[in-house]
Amino acid sequence: MRCRLNSTGNFGKQLKRLMQSINEDIALALLHACRVPETGVHEARKSCKEARALLRLIGPQIGKAEYSRQQEHYKAISGKLSGSRDAAVRVKTWQQLVKEKAALQEQRYDAIDCFLSGQQKLNPLEAKGREFFIELALEVEAQSAAPEEWDLPKSLSTLMPNLKLIYQKARDAERKANSSDEIEAFHQFRKRSKDLFYCLRVLRPMFGKGLKSKVNKLEVMTELQGLANDQAVLLEYLADHRHEIDLDDEQWNLAEACIVAKLQALQKQTHKRAKSLISASAASFIKSL
Repeated sequence: MRCRLNSTGNFGKQLKRLMQSINEDIALALLHACRVPETGVHEARKSCKEARALLRLIGPQIGKAEYSRQQEHYKAISGKLSGSRDAAVRVKTWQQLVKEKAALQEQRYDAIDCFLSGQQKLNPLEAKGREFFIELALEVEAQSAAPEEWDLPKSLSTLMPNLKLIYQKARDAERKANSSDEIEAFHQFRKRSKDLFYCLRVLRPMFGKGLKSKVNKLEVMTELQGLANDQAVLLEYLADHRHEIDLDDEQWNLAEACIVAKLQALQKQTHKRAKSLISASAASFIKSL
């Protein structure tokens, strides 16, 4: 069962137990991947992102070297799981878009679905096998306990400046993304928003029930960002492989226009939600907690 923070007891020890609990979640998700690869891998990658967000919250307390080492550890785990799942997401994203856009349901666009499905079959999650997931789960489990030398604060107040900075980065990233057409700017907005969401979700028991609504709304926003990112990844992948699919200019222009329209609609929804969540100054945000 997931460890939860509470307002009583040694806060530093609770944080260590929480990190161990997240690692155990990753290991369990990897074992689940032995039976249901796509679900298990998805959950494992989400928990890796949560661990990395929590590391940003405690980074100044554990030092730069240890922070970097831990970040690379979780990045490496996610990297081992990324390729196959990305291929599966591209297929689902395209198929959902086809359902929504009648123009893409013409037979001449079947080539895109065939190509994406073929790429997925080249490296399916199922092909990784039970041994791969079990070995990775054991690797995570072996490093599940937070290092004893971590000198974590005994109270939340010490981490509030760190949380303030995480919020500020999310706010700055949103403003930059909203004024830019660059997909990388939106990608950074998504990453910084996830950091804020995961940190607030972890800390919610320390602030009482008042934070629950904000956390829930942030989760919805990050899910929209994820859907937008799926469209961006699909667009980039199809652009890179356009000639392999043998799309003529007319086919490509329509496919591109449909993906871009969906991407921009999702981005617009995200920025609209961000106005009520991360538009206030960092000082006002911290005070509101």
